[in-house]
Amino acid sequence: MCKLLYTSRSAETSPRRTDQIAQIARQSALRNAKAGITGSLVYVEDSFIQVLEGPQAEVERVFESICCDFRHREIKLIDLVPVPTRQFAEWHMGFLASSEDDPLYKELEQVRYLVSVNARTAAEHIRNLMGR
Repeated sequence: MCKLLYTSRSAETSPRRTDQIAQIARQSALRNAKAGITGSLVYVEDSFIQVLEGPQAEVERVFESICCDFRHREIKLIDLVPVPTRQFAEWHMGFLASSEDDPLYKELEQVRYLVSVNARTAAEHIRNLMGR
């Protein structure tokens, strides 16, 4: 089992973008359940932060499809490590999004900062936010 963390920027912008991404997250959860993948997707200020965990071959397959998805740009693989247990076992694709007027915005901005400093801490922070 492995955990992968990446960031990217949204290639599309629109006032309804968060709704569109929420729908994509729901569809991803269905596909991920069949592949044995769990994780979370954070969307803040046109940036994606995603954690995927599960069998390495399946996680790599999903990440490869993300890399080929023209809705993403500036994709950066931050972390790919073996893990003994899942951090997001309850979610085939948990989803968090926020705008500047949302109380969760500062927390998600913190996640964005943590990704560049410490991937493990960033994933733990996402997990804590998902558990609220």
